[in-house]
Amino acid sequence: MEEKDNATCLTLSRCAAQFNNILEDIYIEARMCEEYPGTFKQGIQINNLRMSELIPSIQEQIDCGYQPFSIMSNLILSYCRTGNINNRTNYSGEYTDTLSDCMDYIDDALIATQGKERLRASNYLLVLCWNYIQPMVELTRESLKKQDSTQVGDALEDLLRKESGSGSPLPTGKNGGIPKNIPGPTVKSKTPITCDLSGLDPNYRQDAINQAEKVLQEEGGRIELAKTTAVLDGNNPGITYASQYAGSGYENAANDLARILNDVATEKAQNDYEQELTEDLQKSADEIHYGNAHAGIHVTIHRINPVSDFFIKSYQTVASPLLRTSKRLQSSILPLLKEEAEGGKQKNLLFGKRLDMRALHRKDGGIFTRTRLPDEEQKLSVGLLVDESGSMGWGDRITHARKTAIVLYDFCMSLGIPITIYGHSTDSKGVALYSYAEFDSLDASDRYRLIDMSARNGNRDGAALRYVAEHLAKRPESQKLLIIISDGQPADCGYSGTEAEADLRGIKNEYRKRGIVIFAAAIGDDKENIRRIYQDGFLDITKLEDLPKNMTQLVKQYLK
Repeated sequence: MEEKDNATCLTLSRCAAQFNNILEDIYIEARMCEEYPGTFKQGIQINNLRMSELIPSIQEQIDCGYQPFSIMSNLILSYCRTGNINNRTNYSGEYTDTLSDCMDYIDDALIATQGKERLRASNYLLVLCWNYIQPMVELTRESLKKQDSTQVGDALEDLLRKESGSGSPLPTGKNGGIPKNIPGPTVKSKTPITCDLSGLDPNYRQDAINQAEKVLQEEGGRIELAKTTAVLDGNNPGITYASQYAGSGYENAANDLARILNDVATEKAQNDYEQELTEDLQKSADEIHYGNAHAGIHVTIHRINPVSDFFIKSYQTVASPLLRTSKRLQSSILPLLKEEAEGGKQKNLLFGKRLDMRALHRKDGGIFTRTRLPDEEQKLSVGLLVDESGSMGWGDRITHARKTAIVLYDFCMSLGIPITIYGHSTDSKGVALYSYAEFDSLDASDRYRLIDMSARNGNRDGAALRYVAEHLAKRPESQKLLIIISDGQPADCGYSGTEAEADLRGIKNEYRKRGIVIFAAAIGDDKENIRRIYQDGFLDITKLEDLPKNMTQLVKQYLK
């Protein structure tokens, strides 16, 4: 590149654009899903799953003579879309090894807020995939001996488009080059930016200009600080009155003001809504009958509003590996969402009205079948209740709980599963409940609130469990799952020991009859305490690498 070798520059520019387009498109889709949850998000996810299925398997691409770079590009595209790849033939070799090396850079790029991070990731991918790019460089070099750069660039672009699983053509600029992201300045800038868009569709040109205006609002007009020795005084040539001046010609001043005013109004509306939400939650808490074991105990709801930059920055610092875990968890659940949306035939059932004649040999009794119609109804909602007593500070218990909460929240939000998350401890008034994530939250900051999860005082588990169970009971979904993270040691004044444990078992049985499954999560050596209290199993959340497998086994039961 430094030597400006034509074949290398031409090939690498195409490959870089291919990688960056993939990362940018998937990032934008992820932000769209975050802003518009529900059927809109589910549609994008199911569409991505379908498009990934249409990409030929690795072995099929090899057999068809795909360029090695095209194979790698398709693997990266499929991984970005679904967290998985189309590997029906169980291929194992250099392509999957290289993809494994690329995963960390891809995962970080897909959650980075700055576009520069995706450009940087694209550069890393070029280095890791150089062995697949180099043969294309040599082909390009040979082609340049017979054709000019424009013809070779067009042929290279056609090849990549033909073998790409995205179906989206790469943009073409002057002489077959890749057009710059910023087509031209619309405000005064120290260094003019130029790009030839004359050969493009008019609509594309206008879209590019509109996008450039948004970029330049933040990036334009900045002058690098330079060291100077003096300011020269010149002669005053006088003052001239420009009588013909008719304005700057900038026509979007009113739109800019409207945008700023709208942002202010939106922020105020969100703050007002969060305040009303907290008041409604407290009202609901006051109306619940908590049982004789908690008579006279006051419950106070705490919710951060607004969320400070400290929580946002802290979350962004630790989120990357946790969101990768969430993504792997999502990849195992997405096929189930597809089944729910499309319907289909279920086989190997233990009960049913129709025998599967081909399965009569099975010894496990799975000989029935049934046909499900497409189902758009959301079937599962999730609640998470975290013990924030002082004892949770030992052995990093609260850290593991916070880790699990971040993964579970991102998992549920990404798949359109309604989720609420609470922490609980005690204060001078009684039970203190901390609202981290609400079903009806609007400010998109619940993920940052999770950072506040801390080991505090005592724990009156029964009152907190009953509140969150009632909160979950109001949901319309047919399946409701309430996960408890605790060290299995209820401890408050007048509430401990065997009586407290009996209270918890009673609450669990009561809400099971109301359609709420209460499941406990254990950390390290707390498994025996959890088993003694909740009896029928626990979810081990100690090891991050095991969390997708353990959580998948739990959630799959309630998506069926």
